[in-house]
Amino acid sequence: MKRYCMAVIGAGGKTTAVKQLAAAGAERSVLLTTTTHMYPVEPPECRKLLLDPSAEELMAEIRKPGVLCAGSSAAEGKMRSLPDTLLEQAVCAAKLTVYEADGAKRLPLKLHRPGEPVILPDTDLCLVVAGLSALGKPVGEVVHRYERNPAWAADAGRLIGPEEFLYCVLENVRTCELPAERIRMLLNQADCLAEPRVGERLVRALRAKELDCRMGSLQREPGLLRAWIFAAD
Repeated sequence: MKRYCMAVIGAGGKTTAVKQLAAAGAERSVLLTTTTHMYPVEPPECRKLLLDPSAEELMAEIRKPGVLCAGSSAAEGKMRSLPDTLLEQAVCAAKLTVYEADGAKRLPLKLHRPGEPVILPDTDLCLVVAGLSALGKPVGEVVHRYERNPAWAADAGRLIGPEEFLYCVLENVRTCELPAERIRMLLNQADCLAEPRVGERLVRALRAKELDCRMGSLQREPGLLRAWIFAAD
């Protein structure tokens, strides 16, 4: 298998998606990391965690089968990206790289500020995650950086309906700056929906824009990403 690099952006299950994608490829050498900030993944959810590794230490570990989580120490128990040169070396050495490319403060939807997401040049695929639990709730409570939309900044109590949900999702798709064929769209938290047909309509609207979109629950369907993203592997 050729080396493969996946970004995960958005909100509403992004870290769970990163972990499940990395685990799905764990028979090969997998680098789990971030280009921004994330909470580190520790054993037993990965083979090993390396914070602030030397180049020698990282290269010695990166070629071993299993999931290696690596990054630089950051405040509040998080890790940030490896130094640029070391990150480039690690991505070249791993058979599979899966990385978080933005932050969402654990909210189900997000908008991006300038400079986000941070997508690596050789990224093969970007998974965009959005949380269906946001539907029916105020933008100010469920959208990270909701104020990036001027109308929402003036009305933080506006409720998330299909139009608002699609606005966030399509903004996420646009900011990753990859062609549609290299994007996958997951509407996560389907188990939160009182009326599944609402989610189904959102999926149809996104597929109409030539996006490969699925709806599901990463918590209840842990094999969802393996069956979908790695189907042709």
